[in-house]
Amino acid sequence: MKDYTEYIIDEDFSNTRLDRWFRQYFKGLSHNDLEKYLRKGFIRVNKKKIKSSYRLSEGDIIRISDFLNSFFSKNRKDIKIYGSEDFIKKNTLHIDDDLLVINKPYDLAVQGGTGIKRHLDGLLLSAFSSKKITPRLVHRLDKETSGVMLIALNRKMASYLSGLFKNKDIYKTYWAITEGSPEKIRGEINLTIEDNEKNEKYNSLTKYNKVLKINDDLCWIAFRPVTGRTHQIRKHASMSNFPIVGDKKYGNKNQKLIKFNKLHLHSHSVDFKGLNGDILHFEAPLPEHMMETWIKYNLPLKPDNDFFIGD
Repeated sequence: MKDYTEYIIDEDFSNTRLDRWFRQYFKGLSHNDLEKYLRKGFIRVNKKKIKSSYRLSEGDIIRISDFLNSFFSKNRKDIKIYGSEDFIKKNTLHIDDDLLVINKPYDLAVQGGTGIKRHLDGLLLSAFSSKKITPRLVHRLDKETSGVMLIALNRKMASYLSGLFKNKDIYKTYWAITEGSPEKIRGEINLTIEDNEKNEKYNSLTKYNKVLKINDDLCWIAFRPVTGRTHQIRKHASMSNFPIVGDKKYGNKNQKLIKFNKLHLHSHSVDFKGLNGDILHFEAPLPEHMMETWIKYNLPLKPDNDFFIGD
């Protein structure tokens, strides 16, 4: 007698992260418990131990020990979040049959985790729960980072965007206010980033352009990450001695400046080639706390400078 249940992945969940599938169908299972059960082999994909970041393919078989089925909840209505449709509508920059472009607010997590009850992933699933659409996250932003996010609305677009990210054919420009400034107007930060949780090091590359030196202490910098490591821009800025203001994790602990309570890092624009070959460009307006800084220092919202010529 089997002591496990098998779930076969259909086309709708192709290219979806395993942890996201669990968040939809095993609502009561915390992310920490999911990681624990994956490590112990109570959850397997195609009979193999797998990580929560594994991207599913059509036909994959998820095998789950029966004692976990008490968490199972297949009804999409169970994930309905009040106000989710209005939230998505309010923050939408663009939508068509294939692609949703969102201006992610400051202080909103992209995905769930320990102690995180409200996140973009859940809001998306809830907002589209009455439609035959499964929105797919293809990249992330830090909780404290605002700005442009791309969400695929079908498997074809998810696969296409994932390929663009993998081949570094999506160009993201971030605006930041930093404490201190680089000596050169433009350059590259090519420094190894360490992931303490995984005990691994990664080669990482970020391009930058010094837009404006505001005063002796503050600078407006545009960043373009070439690689996509966790907290890459924040770490590179700190390692280069011009940390982003309001960064409580990697910023200046001395707080010699006027205190900035919120991170000043914003995914301002994204450029890439669409499915039909057209060049697409999306911009997101600044969050409220950064707009206050722009007004205070009389900074332009539409600078004439093409920050990354030739990219």
